[in-house]
Amino acid sequence: MKRIKEIIGVLLLVTGIACTEDKGNYNYTPLNELTINGINKTYVAEIDSVLSISVNIIGEKGFREDDYEYLWYAWRTSDAKTTDTLSLKKDLNVKLSIDVGEYTLRYVVTEKASGVFFESEIDLSVIDKYSKGVMALSRIEGDYSDITFINVKNTVTQHAYKQANGNSVGRHPKGIFYIGGEDDVKNVVLISTEERTITVEPKDFTDFMPLSEWFYVKPEGTIVEAFATDAGKWYEYLIIDGKAYNRRVFSTRDPFWKFDPKIKGDYHLAPFSLYGAGKFFYERDKRCFIYDRYGTMMAPEALGSAFNANDMQMDMLYGTAIGENLRAVMVDDNGKRYMISGKEIDDWDRVTYENIIQIVAEKKLEMNYTGTAEATCFAISTKEPDFLYYAYGNKIKCVSMLTGNELSEYTMVQPVDYMEFDKSENPDRLYVAVSDGSGTTGSGSIYYLQMNPQGGGALLPVKGGEFKNVCGKVVDFEYKK
Repeated sequence: MKRIKEIIGVLLLVTGIACTEDKGNYNYTPLNELTINGINKTYVAEIDSVLSISVNIIGEKGFREDDYEYLWYAWRTSDAKTTDTLSLKKDLNVKLSIDVGEYTLRYVVTEKASGVFFESEIDLSVIDKYSKGVMALSRIEGDYSDITFINVKNTVTQHAYKQANGNSVGRHPKGIFYIGGEDDVKNVVLISTEERTITVEPKDFTDFMPLSEWFYVKPEGTIVEAFATDAGKWYEYLIIDGKAYNRRVFSTRDPFWKFDPKIKGDYHLAPFSLYGAGKFFYERDKRCFIYDRYGTMMAPEALGSAFNANDMQMDMLYGTAIGENLRAVMVDDNGKRYMISGKEIDDWDRVTYENIIQIVAEKKLEMNYTGTAEATCFAISTKEPDFLYYAYGNKIKCVSMLTGNELSEYTMVQPVDYMEFDKSENPDRLYVAVSDGSGTTGSGSIYYLQMNPQGGGALLPVKGGEFKNVCGKVVDFEYKK
């Protein structure tokens, strides 16, 4: 039960300084303090939908609805001067005609006899079908790319790009990325195929600026393979045909801040984001870890005996970094697969002021579990970096990267094409795409799973998180705000 803070306004008029007798007319009736239940802290509602909030009011001396007046009104969080009255009734049941955006919703209950009022403030997000949610990039007939969008109210929009632009993004889909948004830098969605990479407006998926206009110097390649940024979002990196390009977004006020020329050096990067504690990457030809030091790639100092970060002799199948925690799945020349765990060190010596750039090797465990040789995709949550999930057939297995123990297994209704943990608002949520493998429109479905809050790595279905026959064969997920 939540007790709403009582706000009582009292105006005291002083008409004399040396009054010897106060003949004022005062009402000493005890206050009937109210408790208001049934209101959540936050609400998310689609524009033109009906927002209903049923309120239960309890008074210390009882409650008669007719003894009070009611007011629901809202204002944008960025403009408190302009308000919209939504209702004058006790319960809110109104079709939302206000614009998409973030609002504060206030509920005021005023006692008619005394003028005493009680209030509650609520966070309200008004969205449309293209507001924040998950984007799924899939392959359909003719190897064409298709986008399915599911907003936070679970409204599904199929063929989102084609609806907005009348054509396909291109053939052979590669990845979808959401960049920008920090310190006034413009948000855009990048959609990458083997034919081209385009940028689209997140609000409606319409074509935006050509990719080349986001660079001071036109990049050598055209296919964006990966996007990388750290938790603080100081810098953003794009890996394009194995080369790295970056831009600083921290304290940047230019919405169209461009990417710098490619990072110098002889390298060919694996398409994974390893930007955790530092600007680390994996070199897929030399098969070693490298680091961007002031615009030039260099080798970090390799510490620890579990593996040699400067000479891995393995290819990277999957990699990520969560803070200083480096996690990856590797395969050697004999086809054996391994889980590796390490630490990224990006620091400086307080005496000599020299940079300390290190990869500390902690664990290397061979993956001898059922299905590891056939595993098609891997996922690690930012919430629990020591749990590795891998999919084979219609199974999703979880193993510990510290002990090597098998922890859990979850069975899907069809073979898993792709899966990825949410990197934004729900880090324990796993997006899973399944299909019949045909790569045709409507052959695939999307499911939301979540890590068991009790721990142990088990997966549970998310209520309402089943979206059947809404896509083709998914190759990538990305959450956008």
